[in-house]
Amino acid sequence: MRRPSMNPSLPALARLFSPEGCTPEQQRLLLSLLERLAVPVDTTRESAVLAQEWQRTSTLDDGRRVDPRELPARGESPELVVEQLRHLMRGTASGLNLSGMIGAVATVLASSGEARRDEGLRADEAESRVAAMVSRVVGYDEERSGGRITSGARAAVLAGLRVAIAKHAPEARRKGVPRNLYCFVSEGMEDSLLEAVETTGLGSYHLIRVRTCEDGTMAAADLRTKMLAVASGGDVPLYVVASTGAEGCPTFDDVKELREVADSVTTQYGLQPVHLHADAAWGGLYCVFNGYDLQDNPLGFETPVQEELTRLRTRLRHLHLADSVGLDFRWLGRASYPAGLFLLGNGAELRLVGLRALEAPSALALHAQLRSFGLEGYRRLLAEMLELERAPRGGAGRGLSGVLTRSGSTRRSGSPEGLELPSDLVPGVMPFAGARSSLARPRN
Repeated sequence: MRRPSMNPSLPALARLFSPEGCTPEQQRLLLSLLERLAVPVDTTRESAVLAQEWQRTSTLDDGRRVDPRELPARGESPELVVEQLRHLMRGTASGLNLSGMIGAVATVLASSGEARRDEGLRADEAESRVAAMVSRVVGYDEERSGGRITSGARAAVLAGLRVAIAKHAPEARRKGVPRNLYCFVSEGMEDSLLEAVETTGLGSYHLIRVRTCEDGTMAAADLRTKMLAVASGGDVPLYVVASTGAEGCPTFDDVKELREVADSVTTQYGLQPVHLHADAAWGGLYCVFNGYDLQDNPLGFETPVQEELTRLRTRLRHLHLADSVGLDFRWLGRASYPAGLFLLGNGAELRLVGLRALEAPSALALHAQLRSFGLEGYRRLLAEMLELERAPRGGAGRGLSGVLTRSGSTRRSGSPEGLELPSDLVPGVMPFAGARSSLARPRN
């Protein structure tokens, strides 16, 4: 049997398959199908051509038309399935980190079959390693902290609220959520928390919106006023969500100031400490610069980038004062799979709640990607983002967070339209057809 030609990057995947798992012919077929998926789809062709391709690939050998919305009576060939996937995945080829792809394949292999049961259990170890690596970057004690990989930063907001409820009312799992608990979030940033209070049964009536300052950050004085109003009425301030580079938000709340305000109110009324959650979907990744020497600047960043990094680091240096942090590596971290991360400063609190419904099976993939990039890789990647943001562009656009900026045109997560990050930033980046761009808006 003639061995099909393959993408030079794909033979690395062959080592993932054991000889007893499938025959050499099956291995070659699988790798050739993966190569077919990796061929970029030409999006410049007319939609009519794509429609004709869909009709051709959806027709059986005897000429009968197959409705793509109907389960076929007979199974279709792998080649036909791949062609339909290519049609559904049509879009601009984007950079995909090869280590992340291998990790994603390893996830499938590690969770399939009795022979790989022990390997599947190692995903828990991979998750703990991921949590420890990112905890150290954020500023948590990696020995004391803990975390769960979730579907995204929105899921982390919900996870934080569930932990907060469990800490204040351990009996809530049996008796329901008490009706005297209140949550706080900045005006205009309540979407994730609104979804969380509705999901937990707390209800939107118990969500209090806090005014913002001129720069868009949460007004600490208004937070104090509204928390005092709740506590003085016999109710309980429970949960505060700070925006530190959250989805759709360019602002960085002062976590230290919000921590001091919350603690002063609860101390005054003899209440349990408020659970402070930092929603750092994209902003949290810039914590990789906390240990970077901006004066010596060993990576040679331009002065404007250094100035912006100094500003970001000033806001992020107190992120560890939050009880929990939510990140999403799909925003700026080049993950093309569910890669949210919920971190708790006190990992023992994870035992208070069950978060299985919020978790994503991406531990091996995210572990592989973090090890591949390293601190230097992410520093170069994120600095390149800032350089692209500062590049002169005409017209109004959107910034890193997806909100409107005064100059330039960017996509939801901050890269200019038509621009992709250079693949030499990190080894092992390959074009991959249909892979959701690392700069596209994550879907939670």
